[in-house]
Amino acid sequence: MKKNPIQMVQTSVLKHIEGFSVKRVTWLKQKILDEGIWTKPLALDEKHNLVLDGQHRMEVAISLGLKFVPAIKYDYSTIKVWSLRKTYSFNWSEVVKYVLSGSIYPYKTVKHDFGPSFPSCKYLLSELKS
Repeated sequence: MKKNPIQMVQTSVLKHIEGFSVKRVTWLKQKILDEGIWTKPLALDEKHNLVLDGQHRMEVAISLGLKFVPAIKYDYSTIKVWSLRKTYSFNWSEVVKYVLSGSIYPYKTVKHDFGPSFPSCKYLLSELKS
């Protein structure tokens, strides 16, 4: 798997692949506001801006009115994907097709392996607003 640089992506193009916890979004939003910085990029599918990792951070960004978020884009076909639920079985292309059809999976259904290290970042919230 190649190293992917962090890039700024407009929040308006992001697409959920699964649900999220409102309680977790509330907690994370307060944490980010208290720290005043954004420390973890979202992981996105490079073709469709599907949020592979960062459903809660996406919601925080929207609720804070951020125009951009730091993200790493991946060729989804190179990412190992599996379900945390026994009632679901899929591969990356089935996830894409399902989400692009207008559906999302339930919270904590789709899991991805991005390798041993996922980079951190450090952006002031003011940098992400314009």
